[in-house]
Amino acid sequence: MTRRVILAFIWAAFVLYTWTGAPSGNEGHLQQLIAMDNPDPLLLAVFSLLGIYPLAFAILILKHDKSRLPAWPFVIGSFMLGAFALMPYFFLSATRNERSNRTPMWLLLFLQSTLLHLVLLLGSFSLIIHGIVSGNFSIYADAFTTSQFVHVMTIDFIVLTALSMFVIGWDQWKNSNRRSWLWMGMVPVIGLIVYILLTRRKEAG
Repeated sequence: MTRRVILAFIWAAFVLYTWTGAPSGNEGHLQQLIAMDNPDPLLLAVFSLLGIYPLAFAILILKHDKSRLPAWPFVIGSFMLGAFALMPYFFLSATRNERSNRTPMWLLLFLQSTLLHLVLLLGSFSLIIHGIVSGNFSIYADAFTTSQFVHVMTIDFIVLTALSMFVIGWDQWKNSNRRSWLWMGMVPVIGLIVYILLTRRKEAG
């Protein structure tokens, strides 16, 4: 119960900060990214990784979709709203499994595909390397302080990285795995996918 209260508080603070603390300016970065109008590689990397993160979370969450509260609306919402949509599932759903998994078997097989995991890992690694090597940190810093979209996007990325540590622990608890893998969640996106690959291999074996 305490963990759920803490998550609810963090989520509420995240929402409140977005409405009151983020800059109000709009420098056109969203349109530039959507239109692929020569965006800065670092901005493009973070924006693209925010599309990979929800899929990585879906891989872990939907295989445990046995609570009274269905997980799929939160997972779908996370593709559009990131942590805003995903976090409420963990403080609203029951901790006990109350029914059989509601996720269709074909979707589970797709999400548990090693090929999918490797594609996500390679894509994430490529985006991060390209963003760091080719991106302009000054442009990103300026966009972070002037653009509401970039500011919220960045905070969302940080929150999802922190949430990945929680979800790894949650998945281990669901699987009755006592080995501590939480530290892997500290590595943005890649750590979560590597955890999925390692545990998928162990489950398969």
